[in-house]
Amino acid sequence: MAYPAGIRHLSVARAVLFTHLMSRWLLVLVLSVASATAWAQPAATPSIVTAKAQADTSNLARRVAQLTQHRNALAKQYAEQVVAVDRLKKQRSSWRQQRELRDRLAEAQDTASKLTAVTADLARANSSLGTARRALVTAIDAELAAGAGGPRATELARLRAQHVQQAPRRVQRIVLPDLEIDQLADPEELDQQAAALRESEQQLQNQIAGLEKQASDLDAVARLKKQHERAGDLARRDDDQPQRTAVQGTGLRTAAEADASSAPQSSDGFGNGGTSGLSSGGGFESEASIVLAEVVDAGTIDTLTRAQRSGDPAQRAQAAKKTRDAVAGRLEQLRKKRAEIEALSKARKQRR
Repeated sequence: MAYPAGIRHLSVARAVLFTHLMSRWLLVLVLSVASATAWAQPAATPSIVTAKAQADTSNLARRVAQLTQHRNALAKQYAEQVVAVDRLKKQRSSWRQQRELRDRLAEAQDTASKLTAVTADLARANSSLGTARRALVTAIDAELAAGAGGPRATELARLRAQHVQQAPRRVQRIVLPDLEIDQLADPEELDQQAAALRESEQQLQNQIAGLEKQASDLDAVARLKKQHERAGDLARRDDDQPQRTAVQGTGLRTAAEADASSAPQSSDGFGNGGTSGLSSGGGFESEASIVLAEVVDAGTIDTLTRAQRSGDPAQRAQAAKKTRDAVAGRLEQLRKKRAEIEALSKARKQRR
């Protein structure tokens, strides 16, 4: 049955209006349900947030401990395998010697692959642990600000102190005090200047200790890498000789690169003893450009930067030693100036 055009247009208009009204009604219904759900789920209390952050931190700390133990075991095993390969290389060539050498190299290659993987896992776990500790400290502060008291406040304070010491801290530049002596300053002002110099001396001493540890660790990595490369060269040399079983030494080089990129770092290196930037290869060089910017000259900082880009542990060790010497020179300058200021202050006190 056909309807007049006017009636058809009216029906379409009513259908559109009905659809629009239904859409608005459904939107209101959805918003009402969402609002009711939000009211039905109370926000987590500060103590619950702290408990979750503490659990996350504990789990990650256990993970880091397990990975560290595993990596140390693999590193020890790999070092023993490299020594065994070196010893076999020095023996008289024979079919038995070649077969044993091939087996030992295969074992070393397998250990090198495992060591590389575990080292990468450990670096990621350390990074996650630092983030978790910062989140825990933030949660503790929020709970204390919310009014936690009594034994709970005491426990939170203890927990906070524990994790603040372990959490990575921000890298801060060492700002040396003015070395100029005011000839009109009274003894009290001179004593204050001497105290500021003494504090800076302690900061520089911490840097020297960290740089010495860094250089020592990198020297050890460089020696191990040299052993790896020598074993690989010997393996390739034997491959070039006729009537011998092919022996590949690429696994040794892979492990050397892994050790070079994960050199042990000093926990007191830079930034008030922070460890976040020191846990990965090259981190201490990056921090030095900030921490020691006003302590050593730009050329020394540039040497550190170039060493970091090279990835060579021997070059990085030399750069660390050069920086240590520069910091030691500045430390000696501060000590002499402080002694001069203290002597002047003593003389003026005696004239009073």
